Amino acid sequence: MAVANACPFERAIQSTLFVCEQSRKVYVGEKESVVCNNMTARQQCVNVISHMKKNARFALQSNTPNGLLTHGQEMKLKCGGLQGLQQLACNQASTNDAHILLETAIEAYGDIEELPYPELVKAISRYKLRRNS
Repeated sequence: MAVANACPFERAIQSTLFVCEQSRKVYVGEKESVVCNNMTARQQCVNVISHMKKNARFALQSNTPNGLLTHGQEMKLKCGGLQGLQQLACNQASTNDAHILLETAIEAYGDIEELPYPELVKAISRYKLRRNS
């Protein structure tokens, strides 16, 4: 069941690597979902994920025409992308808050389209998924 206004970085937040000041956790039965409280911020996140996905197709080894990603690819895209934003913002903001990272990057580069996606793709490529022991 899809949750209305689901956070685009939900899995990265659920991984506990990142947080978001614009989100809250919602429980439906035993399922934990992350919901965005700010629709403007949510749209920014959707847009940046779309740009990262388009630029990182090779790094994600994604060749599906509909753009659907596996869980591992989605984790690489979102967690690696947020880690890339952390590296870009290291001089301005030292945080693991997705919203602050995105706002800092937009402030520094002017617009979502102007973000240095080649640098973000490098971070996406470097991101390693946890392996079960």
